[in-house]
Amino acid sequence: HRGELLGTVDTLRAERDATVGWLRSKGLEVADSDANFVLFGRFADRRAVWRDMLDRGVLIREVGPPGWLRVSIGTTEEMAAFRAALEGTL
Repeated sequence: HRGELLGTVDTLRAERDATVGWLRSKGLEVADSDANFVLFGRFADRRAVWRDMLDRGVLIREVGPPGWLRVSIGTTEEMAAFRAALEGTL
């Protein structure tokens, strides 16, 4: 199953890179990442952003440096839901 798994890695890597670019285009700071998640911020009240995202049906993590949040990279559909929820929050 090596080919299938590596194809998934390539897809997630491309989605991560697209998410980083999108977040930066919104004026947010984004930590460089080679992982399956992205740290982004800086929010005066990250808890309020986290709560609003959760209320919109999107779970992200309230971890990392103060003012920053973490999103795990998922499928194209999941990341579209993340972008739509964050657009409504910003």
